[in-house]
Amino acid sequence: MSRTQNLLLIACLALVAVLSTYTYLAKQNNAVKNNATKWYSQSQVSQGQALFAGHCAACHGDQGQGAANWMQPDAAGIRPAPPLNGSGHAWHHSLANLTQTITQGRGAMPAWKNTLTEEEIISTLAWAQSLWPTTIYTAWSQANP
Repeated sequence: MSRTQNLLLIACLALVAVLSTYTYLAKQNNAVKNNATKWYSQSQVSQGQALFAGHCAACHGDQGQGAANWMQPDAAGIRPAPPLNGSGHAWHHSLANLTQTITQGRGAMPAWKNTLTEEEIISTLAWAQSLWPTTIYTAWSQANP
């Protein structure tokens, strides 16, 4: 290769490195922006944490990690409590669907409509979603604008 070709190759590699860095930083910046624009407030998260501990943690785990065998149905075909911390399937559902699940119950989960107010249910969901990794929350918020 000639000296000019070598310099051109180095320049192209440098350009690729700069563009890659720019793309990475832009994605990080968007993640920070998405994190700042979550639908819930810190007061809802605080209230939800206490409600979750009192009403949900016995089945879903104190950090929303779910039952150890949550993917395996019992003899009746009902699965144990799934994770709500972003590592399970909950993030595939809209806020309305998650609210309905808590309100009406599903599978082995009881209906909480006569125990928790709508505000308390929303706060409980806020706390669970506050556990989600940014990438999971971002994917959920894009699917549920």
